Amino acid sequence: MKPNWQYLLLAFAMALFCWYLVTGREKVDTWMTMRVEMTGAPEGLYIKSGMVGSVDVLVRGPRGVARRIEDNQLVYNLNLGKIAPGKNLVVFDAKNIPLPKVYEVVEIRPSRLELEVEKRVAKKVPVKVVLRSPVPEGYTMTGVRVTPDAVRLTGPASKISGMTQVRTQPVTVPSPAPGRFEERVALDVPEDVDASPVAVDVSMGFVGKESEVTLRAPLTLVPPKGREITASPAAVTLRIKGPAALLSDKAFAGLVEASLELKPDIEPGKYIASYRVKMPQGCELIEAKPEKVTLTVK
Repeated sequence: MKPNWQYLLLAFAMALFCWYLVTGREKVDTWMTMRVEMTGAPEGLYIKSGMVGSVDVLVRGPRGVARRIEDNQLVYNLNLGKIAPGKNLVVFDAKNIPLPKVYEVVEIRPSRLELEVEKRVAKKVPVKVVLRSPVPEGYTMTGVRVTPDAVRLTGPASKISGMTQVRTQPVTVPSPAPGRFEERVALDVPEDVDASPVAVDVSMGFVGKESEVTLRAPLTLVPPKGREITASPAAVTLRIKGPAALLSDKAFAGLVEASLELKPDIEPGKYIASYRVKMPQGCELIEAKPEKVTLTVK
């Protein structure tokens, strides 16, 4: 008996149609991550907390079609045009999800947001320079100049209202300190606060501290040929004023010299003579005792 190929073809078509009806009507649930974009927020407001970058959406739809949207980048436009300072409850609406009608939104997680909103204010405050470490020992700061000396801060009212100044990032002063030190320094502002400008020019002047020291210096004599000379006293007491860093150095005493030069033809006898004091540059002789010494020439 010969098979009837027309009946076989019809049976295959009917089977394919039935399979399509069954699979096409089968519904499946699929979770998708949807990005949230904030729109319409009023100017002058700041969202302190509660905002999210994405939500999870459970979508129900035909099996074959549902799988096609898993890789699509979907965006939920969250309109914040009605928010006000304080706590605001914002509900996600399934109608705002851009999906074809063949899909059904079953669930949104989270379903709502609780936003803490503050006013955003602006304030002009002075700038304070902060040093990373104290001024190098032996130096005094003569002045600090900041350009500009005040900046504009913008941010949440809760942070801005209590700020009376803004600090710089710590400044490191080299040692030894130069006469003039200049550097551009960034500002140290709290999180969520903007500063304009974000950095300032800092200029500082330094001078060495002065102090006094009293020391005994032996009197150096240069006797002429054929002469023997003694001095009374053999050492003098000197009070010297100068940079504190120099005077505190243990080697400073060796840099001070009291000396007396005599004429080559000086005759034997006793003399009252003045001496000279040699010191490092920047030092000043305040007092010398005695001012003159007694010389005995033989």
